[in-house]
Amino acid sequence: MTTTARCIEHLTRHVPSVEAITLCGSHRQGTSDVYSDRDIWVFCHNDQPISEHLATTAFLPAGADCEILFEGRDDTLTDHTVINVLTDTEVLNLKFLHTRVLTSFSAQAPNLDSQYLEDLENYATMRVLHDPDGVIATHQEWLRHHAVDTIGDWLLPPLASRYASTYWRSVYQGILRTEEHAWRHLATHLTELLAQTGFAQAGALPPPRKWLLSPRILSALPEGAALTALLDQLHRTSTTDPDAVLGFYRALAAVEDRLLHTVELYAGMWWRGVFTERVPHLARHTGRPDLLALAQAAPRPGTAP
Repeated sequence: MTTTARCIEHLTRHVPSVEAITLCGSHRQGTSDVYSDRDIWVFCHNDQPISEHLATTAFLPAGADCEILFEGRDDTLTDHTVINVLTDTEVLNLKFLHTRVLTSFSAQAPNLDSQYLEDLENYATMRVLHDPDGVIATHQEWLRHHAVDTIGDWLLPPLASRYASTYWRSVYQGILRTEEHAWRHLATHLTELLAQTGFAQAGALPPPRKWLLSPRILSALPEGAALTALLDQLHRTSTTDPDAVLGFYRALAAVEDRLLHTVELYAGMWWRGVFTERVPHLARHTGRPDLLALAQAAPRPGTAP
């Protein structure tokens, strides 16, 4: 029996305060590789004090062939604590938390906050390893009904709104100000928002941000190849070359046309008006006729298909 299996068995049989154990992270998602640790979340009774000292002395089997990899966390009572255990076969990432953390999360209204989306993906899809009283099953059913099955209703509208506001900011930084790093950051965020939209359109929870733009994750979307190509083009584009920047926005528009076709776009892809209205106005205001010619070749505003 591996050290990991011994740890889980010890928690299920000999630690009465443990209510449930789940598998999270890349091993649950199917994205693990030789560098991945194994994320195990241990849900404890709400009246069980949790500390790093308790986790290392009471929650691990005696004589376990492992080494605790300390990360400088303060040894105080908290709602959760994390320890990394170097076992004979892998790094075991053990997160100990009170069940009320999951209950409190489940009571939140679904929203676009990146931490909320990542937690939702973890909580709703974590694989149950030990749940004798059905605590995890009950919470996951609630999340499925209130947040997962309705994802298109509550996530797509704010995604479109965030996308629109980021779009015109990116144009200003990339074409008007030629701010290389700022533009690349904003353009990457636009691509992330389109990827999240693709998953939401498919009725799926967006994966964690660190995996969101991975080609092997994007391959699950019909637009995945186009999004990957868009990222490649982004990293080849310099803000000192306006035609190249404009080429990126034309490629972006092609992906928009395939993804943004919901009723949330009440005015069509109105943000493209930054090229037909704002840029020409600023061209006259700043005395830059070159921007007028550039705007003529830009993606045009219109109604989403």
